[in-house]
Amino acid sequence: MDLLVVSINAVVVAAVGGIVAWLGKGRFDATDRRFEALDHRIDRLETRLDGRIDGLAGRFDGLEERVDGWFERLETRFDGFEARTDRRFDTLQSSVDAMRSDITQVALAVGIRPRAQNG
Repeated sequence: MDLLVVSINAVVVAAVGGIVAWLGKGRFDATDRRFEALDHRIDRLETRLDGRIDGLAGRFDGLEERVDGWFERLETRFDGFEARTDRRFDTLQSSVDAMRSDITQVALAVGIRPRAQNG
């Protein structure tokens, strides 16, 4: 009698195990399909992001060129400013030299003697 009870329990456990396995397989198949769909969506998202990143890289290249152009124009303006300033200082130096020469001639004309040199 015990053998019959054990056999029935074994058949019931095997049947329940088979049903659970069958239901679980369907559940895992559905999960696999969901993962495949999720993988596909992630792939599409990566593709879109790559396109946007490439577009931004192109915009940054254009921005870099514009900024480089601004700096080149600014450098040109500073070079021109430096050249004008150098010319003005050269003119000022020439004027000071001429004035000094004129003052020296006037001083010599009125009879002022040169300073004694310390030696």
